[in-house]
Amino acid sequence: MEQPAITLLKNLNLNQDDYTIKVRIVRLWSRPAFNDSRKVYCYDMILMDEEGTKVQAFVLANTAREYEQLLKEKQCLFIRNPSLGENRQKVKYVHESTKINLNSNAVVTVCDEPVGSEWGFDFSPFSSIVEDHTDDKKSFKSPIDVIGFVVKSFPYDLKEDTKDGKQEKKLTFMLQDLEGKQIYVTLWDAYAEQILDFERDNQNEKNVVVIVQFGKYRFWGGYVYVSNLYTVTRVLINAEIDDILTFKERFLSNITPEKSSTFSGLSASRIKDPNEEYLSEFEFSTIGALNQISEKKFVIIVGTIKSFASEDSWFYNACRNCNRSVTTKTISKEKEDGSDGFEEIVVLECKDDGCNSKTVYSVPRIRVPIRVQDCTGIVTLTLFEREVLKLLKVNASQLLDKNLDLANEGHFPQELNALLNRKFAFKISISPFNIKHKSDGYSVSKLTDNRTVIAELDKIFDVIQPVDDERVNVISSDMKASDEVADSVSRTKADETPVSNFNKDIFKTPDEDLNGTSIRVLENDLKRNLDSLYDDDVMSSQSSTKPRKSGKEVVDDDSVTVGLRIPKETTEVECVDLFSDFKEDGVWYSIIFVSFEFVWHDKDLDRLIIVLLDQQRQKIVAIVPIKCYNLYPFSKMETF
Repeated sequence: MEQPAITLLKNLNLNQDDYTIKVRIVRLWSRPAFNDSRKVYCYDMILMDEEGTKVQAFVLANTAREYEQLLKEKQCLFIRNPSLGENRQKVKYVHESTKINLNSNAVVTVCDEPVGSEWGFDFSPFSSIVEDHTDDKKSFKSPIDVIGFVVKSFPYDLKEDTKDGKQEKKLTFMLQDLEGKQIYVTLWDAYAEQILDFERDNQNEKNVVVIVQFGKYRFWGGYVYVSNLYTVTRVLINAEIDDILTFKERFLSNITPEKSSTFSGLSASRIKDPNEEYLSEFEFSTIGALNQISEKKFVIIVGTIKSFASEDSWFYNACRNCNRSVTTKTISKEKEDGSDGFEEIVVLECKDDGCNSKTVYSVPRIRVPIRVQDCTGIVTLTLFEREVLKLLKVNASQLLDKNLDLANEGHFPQELNALLNRKFAFKISISPFNIKHKSDGYSVSKLTDNRTVIAELDKIFDVIQPVDDERVNVISSDMKASDEVADSVSRTKADETPVSNFNKDIFKTPDEDLNGTSIRVLENDLKRNLDSLYDDDVMSSQSSTKPRKSGKEVVDDDSVTVGLRIPKETTEVECVDLFSDFKEDGVWYSIIFVSFEFVWHDKDLDRLIIVLLDQQRQKIVAIVPIKCYNLYPFSKMETF
């Protein structure tokens, strides 16, 4: 039988009915029936001819019964008299604008000759993917095929708060091509699981090459992001095919072994506890130590939302394209009715110049400044709509729809009050502006009220709350002479507070040793020393939670109840050399002590608590009402 003339896909003509194409099925998927998901409604295909041109095709399941067994990937076919339709899909799987319909008139037979390449790859060099600033930044372009070496991977992300209530799985990694250019790849759901399955089976594999075929891409922040295109995309990981084997060999031959050892492969993609990000991946900081950070990074803090920094503004007009704020601008343009002259109109202008090349549209987004407090201080954070939506299940548009008066300055939605007095772990961004200007005000990237996370992070505060969880501000440690105290804590000597000194030298790195002694040991030693120096009554009198014992309590002039015995009114003073010489209560003693070991301010009861050392480094605790502190060597303390 004579073989019919073959028409290439690029030469398909809408005016031609009788023609034959020779193609390979490079991708095949099915769509379920509308009324029964167990049945196939139609088959969708991507066909490729011998020149590599691709076209999308489909056939109804009822129509394909005679040749249904031939519909499989890599199968080569002769197709005669298919019908050409218009491909009106917004997101296209191929570049051709036509779509082939295998209707009842089409004749499908096997082609025993190979057609084109086995996989039909059409790789784009990363340098060829150029950003078009006139494009909508939220719109993806498709299709794209990429191949690259995995140089970095990021933790698997599981989102459970999607609009349809379903879990959303996401995984991101970075690919590098043979020219050294890099792109990001983000895969979702089944494709993310495919990466995880590979990582579980190949945990020690660092040399990983990935192919993403029939993907989509867009630019974000100057970087290319490639993603899967629904279920059409094909992902191959270290597959034993020529394209991957050749690429890996060439890539590794161009880098040193030292450079290769820095690549993580897909090891960071493993499933992690959702709490791991807060407990181990980012540095923890107290609020009081934030202004000491000197590099751009993310940190974790724990605090309670105490108030709103401002109730005049709780939302902003955001660019629908990039979410940056927009402003109004008055411009002059020719009158639309054709008459002479110009008219002034008000337009929206985005802070991102790339968005201003076309019409800018705005949408309200929540942006509320909150005041967050821990035991070291208070800070202003900015909470955005994404996090508020997770917590309160409401966005700015919904709030404004309920009450249009909320759009006026000074009108604050009561729904946001549900955030007050709630304790969270916050992941915040330290920006160059914060560092340069020592500026308060940080953006919240993420937050959680998970009890386990907060409980674990709260344990760190034990370092600066050594007694009965009482909120104290540590002033100084291990001073050599009493006259050094004022200088060491005075802000006239150094523009630092004693709290910040403590955080910087000790609290910031709780795992490090200080003079050969771990911080945890120091903390426990302090607690034991204070316990041995206080009697039960003194300890209970300091606590805001424990009941005070009766029998030894007195009330001073400030109506502050304490548990110390006050000496009798007498002029007799006994001179001693050591604290161990104190023999009885109710006696005035005179002693020359060596140094202060700790000094802090109990703000709740407005008093100073001092740990003193004598000549043999024995310790004793002294409690001084704040009104009396000017009678002692530490009277120059300006931090109080």
